[in-house]
Order: sequence, then structure tokens, then C-alpha cells
Amino acid sequence: MDLMITAHIKSSYEEWKALFDADSGPRGAICDEGRTMVGKVDEGTAIIALFDVDMAALGQRMNDPEFQKMAEPYVYRHDVYTLEPMAPPG
Repeated sequence: MDLMITAHIKSSYEEWKALFDADSGPRGAICDEGRTMVGKVDEGTAIIALFDVDMAALGQRMNDPEFQKMAEPYVYRHDVYTLEPMAPPG
């Protein structure tokens, strides 16, 4: 499954992005890390695209107390949306 995640950031985007980049190993175990995209929407918001996500592994990761402890100083919450390919409009 492909996902778009909105991260509502407590810290600066740069601090959050450093944490995000440092977490690529564990994240690579739940998705195709080579296709992961991330970008700054504004100082308090980032958007993350994850592809070929193992949803069970993602659920375990996001509910893991260690992950929550790591993310808590940086993120208020994550909003998760599914993505589906779409044919061009007729």
C-alpha cells in the first residue's frame, strides 16, 4: 500500500528532518525506502510519501513506545492517508 503522511511538527522542520533521515534503517524495514519522499509544507508541517508499505509493520512501529518516545519532542501527530494510482481523466 502507498501512503501520504502529514507530520504536524513541534520542533523546527530542520530538526525534524534530521530525525527523519536518521530513522531510514527502521523505516526501510516497513516500506521501499528508495522511493520515500519527504518535503516541507511550512515550518510546522511536513509531508511524507511511503511506497509498498507493510501495514502491519507500520502499525507496530507507530504504536511502539520507543518510536513514540523518539518522535514526541518533534511531532504533535501524524495524519495518514492511502494513495492509489489514477488514470488520467478522460
